Amino acid sequence: MYLSASTPRRLEVHLARVVCVFLFCCSLAAQERASLPQVSSSAEGSFFLSGIVYRYASAGDYTVVAAVHPALNRKYLAVKLRITNIGQEPVTVRPEDVSVEDEMAGRKLDFVSAGELGKRMRRPYNWVRLAVNPDSATDAEASHGPVTPQMLQTMRAMAMARAASGSGGVMLPQRNILFTDTPGAIQMDGGQVPLECGQVCQLLRRENAVPDVLVQLQRQNSADYVEHAALLANTIAPNAEAAGVLFYPMARLARGPHGKKSGTVRLTVPVGQEKFDLEFTVE
Repeated sequence: MYLSASTPRRLEVHLARVVCVFLFCCSLAAQERASLPQVSSSAEGSFFLSGIVYRYASAGDYTVVAAVHPALNRKYLAVKLRITNIGQEPVTVRPEDVSVEDEMAGRKLDFVSAGELGKRMRRPYNWVRLAVNPDSATDAEASHGPVTPQMLQTMRAMAMARAASGSGGVMLPQRNILFTDTPGAIQMDGGQVPLECGQVCQLLRRENAVPDVLVQLQRQNSADYVEHAALLANTIAPNAEAAGVLFYPMARLARGPHGKKSGTVRLTVPVGQEKFDLEFTVE
């Protein structure tokens, strides 16, 4: 095979053109990635709100904020979740996919749906035990059958005391609030959080923008409130979020060196291809 003297030169020119095209394509790809919302793959931390510790973690296109606290006269654990999707595709989250492990007992806690919990709370003998809103006690006999006079009198007295204190109205939590602001800013009532506000600042202000469900669940509340506050199965659109509460039986607690009972639970929240593990101390 005969090669002219100019063949090596032609090969060098051809190779240089290929390299230039490759570098140009890489530059376009980098610009496209830079235009998408960026989330640190290892961002995690915690903050306090109303004395309750909140933990958050970000990975890929998702951010999960969670808090765990005893509720309903400490018979159940209330797990508050807020899941944000800043990606380009919708993602589906289901309550049954979330798991809570009692590390002291070495077992997973059984998820209790809000509908089932609401049924339990409406049973007359569970009113006081689960600290249900006593305002409906006057209709107890018609709704749930015979109730002992002592229980009915107690519930009516509690309702009167609550009405006198001016706290009879319960503000229901807002659920599945959407926001479509620019990446890095979270929609607030009446405006946006400035972009220079850091991630913890944004998350804290977002939780502060709505009534705290965990605080309310520590007080007198109704089965309707529990059902309304629940996190349901949701497909979260891009630049949107879903929020709510999941319920589990109370975790095992042990008395520590200072006489205070506490336990540890591990919360696992799968979102899309990501899985978030958060650990909480329960007291």
